[in-house]
Amino acid sequence: MKSIINITVRGYHIDQFGHVNHGRYVELLEEARWCYLEEKNLFEPIHEIGLIHVVSRLEIDYRHPARVNDTLRFETKVTGRTDFEFLMNQDIFLKSSEKLVIHARIFNVFVDQHGKAKTIDHQILDLWPDLANAEKISHF
Repeated sequence: MKSIINITVRGYHIDQFGHVNHGRYVELLEEARWCYLEEKNLFEPIHEIGLIHVVSRLEIDYRHPARVNDTLRFETKVTGRTDFEFLMNQDIFLKSSEKLVIHARIFNVFVDQHGKAKTIDHQILDLWPDLANAEKISHF
């Protein structure tokens, strides 16, 4: 199931060329992922089993510029998993025209309190139905 949030572009998101700077998109994408996790009430249960998930790789395709006062619609969803990694796809659209601004693939791993990567096991899958229902593949 996907999460949808809207964020309005502010002046501090803009670079000298008048559009959202690529580095700001990383922050905005993270904000949308936090909202997804809050909607699904996942922070506390994952921390209770001694894990956190961290981004291991980020791929962003820039399709269209966004400018001050544009309202952006962020769609975030889990789309795949292996035994150790899972993939979240995030798309950003201009709300006014439905034009695709960004397509991002966010790869994540679970780590314990020592930073050691953990297998995505039944304990995690029981907490996170979207992850459990994501396509299981051998590798990304």
